[in-house]
Amino acid sequence: MGINTILLFITFSLLIILGLLNEERRQAAFSRSQNEWTVDIMGLLIQGVLIPAFPFIMVPILISFFPDHKGIFDVHPILGFSLSFLLVDYLYYWNHRLFHRRSYWPIHRLHHSSRQLDIFATSRNSVVTSFLFIYVWSQILGMFFLKDSTPYMLGLGLTFALDLWRHSGMKQPQWMHFTLGKILILPEQHVLHHSLTGRTKNYGANFCWWDQLHGTYSQTLIENKNLENIKGKNIWRELFIPWKVER
Repeated sequence: MGINTILLFITFSLLIILGLLNEERRQAAFSRSQNEWTVDIMGLLIQGVLIPAFPFIMVPILISFFPDHKGIFDVHPILGFSLSFLLVDYLYYWNHRLFHRRSYWPIHRLHHSSRQLDIFATSRNSVVTSFLFIYVWSQILGMFFLKDSTPYMLGLGLTFALDLWRHSGMKQPQWMHFTLGKILILPEQHVLHHSLTGRTKNYGANFCWWDQLHGTYSQTLIENKNLENIKGKNIWRELFIPWKVER
């Protein structure tokens, strides 16, 4: 079991426990409809099984076609970590903004269908969207081109752990807003992004710098409830052929 798997398992388990200990979040979680449970369980299977396995399928294929290019870049561990945790994070900012353009919104819309943001909403995506995240392809490229991809993969693992935390909907203590809030996108900022009025704010994953740089950052705090609703949607079409669903 790799360090990233352990990190994600611990993060996911801890956030689940903390969520269940909070009465309001516990009630929200168990008030899910059958459709909501179905789409979230499907999302967990896709994001937790299919997507992690994908790079281990693609990398051998790349090696078979381009054997001389495997591990051609020998970079310092700090640079390898920074490439994934910093550079890929900036590229994801634009990847995410692209999903919010009118032409691409149908394939991202399912991710914004949670009534209340919690850890299960992290993986609520259509199948096609799951394969269009830059993190998936950057992982494949890192594993293929880097001589030692361990630091690079550690950066991605930390990003995935922060993604779980960012979607947890948990309220952070005030001191965190004055410290980590100057660097990272906090769960409260991501709650705003999942609301009907805040979709064009806080696109970032790890760092809030990119939103501040491009004028899309907001510190507005809203209640983590009644954000959106999956009611009335054909969840199977949303999962597998979202571009054919009527707007």
